[in-house]
Amino acid sequence: MKFNHLVKFKTSETFKTSVRFKSSVKLIQHIVMSLTLAVCTSLVACSSMDEAPEAKIEFAPVWEYAPQAEGAASIEKDWWRAFESAQLSQLVEGAQQKNPDMVIAAERVKQAELQMKIANASLFPSLGLSASTKESRSKPDGGDWSTSASSSAGLSASYEVDLWGGEMASRHASKAGYKSTVFSNEATRLSISAGVAIAWFNYLALQERIATAQKNIEIAERIQKIVDSLYRNGVANAADVAVQKTNLLSQQNALLPLQLQLDQTRAAIALLQGQIPQGYQLASEKIIDLKIPTIAAGIPAHVITRRPDVASSEAQLQASSANVYAARTALLPSIQLGGNMGRSASELFSLNPVTQSAGWSSSLAQNLFAGGSYLNQVRISESRRVELLEQYRKVILTALQEVDDALNRVNVTQQQEENQQNIVEQAARSLRLNEVRYREGGIDLQGLLDSQRSLFQAQDSLAQQRLARLKAAVDLYKALGGGWQKE
Repeated sequence: MKFNHLVKFKTSETFKTSVRFKSSVKLIQHIVMSLTLAVCTSLVACSSMDEAPEAKIEFAPVWEYAPQAEGAASIEKDWWRAFESAQLSQLVEGAQQKNPDMVIAAERVKQAELQMKIANASLFPSLGLSASTKESRSKPDGGDWSTSASSSAGLSASYEVDLWGGEMASRHASKAGYKSTVFSNEATRLSISAGVAIAWFNYLALQERIATAQKNIEIAERIQKIVDSLYRNGVANAADVAVQKTNLLSQQNALLPLQLQLDQTRAAIALLQGQIPQGYQLASEKIIDLKIPTIAAGIPAHVITRRPDVASSEAQLQASSANVYAARTALLPSIQLGGNMGRSASELFSLNPVTQSAGWSSSLAQNLFAGGSYLNQVRISESRRVELLEQYRKVILTALQEVDDALNRVNVTQQQEENQQNIVEQAARSLRLNEVRYREGGIDLQGLLDSQRSLFQAQDSLAQQRLARLKAAVDLYKALGGGWQKE
């Protein structure tokens, strides 16, 4: 049910607010009383608005793969600083300001805020000012010219009173939509920050793998010198020289795709920074020097307050409940009250002498048949709410899975890196011993090359295991909301 108050003031030449109509006083009093009664009624109606349904999920008391390590730190909003990489902090903070996706998300927040203000505009009356003057001339057959003129000015005000709370429900839906957009913006910020961190770790891992490949080439060159020396002394044959030359060329060729990946990763980081890749440079750090933090995961139920995507889904559910209520109010009758006052004159550019008028009207309207469109709109809104409730449950369940998976990867990758470090140490020792044995004729060239290959693969795998462990830490930060907290 809604009231429309339309008041037209056709006033004097300067539109002074001192226009006095005896009848207008009673009319204004009537309108104010109607507005007060309707607003109070709408507030009562809104108090019965549907609450958003709850997602019934029984949370486990602890995470399945939660580490019981001491010294686990709580998650700060600038979680990337825990890796103690100055370059990473600079990259993340730069991406948060200039990344195109961040700029797009920020503009969407602005749009949602403006949309909310548009919805809130129904709380205030709308005012309009109009003025007109006209003159016409006519001449009958055989007669003289006659002139007629008129002037008028008016001030109009209109206001819709939300008797059943439908407009208020729309404002609630708009506000919830704004919150959802804000939370989505935070989710985008977290995703971009995590993407920058992983890209930077990839870059450092590739640098380490290239350094390992270059060291392997140096080893191959040293072995080549040994084989050449033995061949000159008649101990090795020409086949051994050819085999080692092939091995050296293969090692040099294996370096090229790694360098290509490094360039591609550098370009990807430049894109995340909102910069052109040509000429983009990065500082150099050692991946082994990065600190891998131990993260406190808390309890499973905390995932609701620590993930912006969960909060965004919840806000969408709240908006859908408000939309259901607004759709239901469209089935109710509407009452309209109107009032008007006017002043006009039949002389050009003059409002004296004038004709004054005042009056009011009321009407009741109820839609009797619309082909079921209003009822079906209610059903659509109710179905949409069920859909969003299930979507909300799905987001929570997915979040719980992602956290447990990340915790599991943190534990497994730590064990794998420790084991791989031992493998590298043993492979390096084996190569040193086999070099001596080859010089002394204890083994053939193929045995020495196998030792070199094992060391190279072990060192390359160690860099990749370090990268996997860093990625697992980033994934855990992301799964836990990256330090974001729902207010």
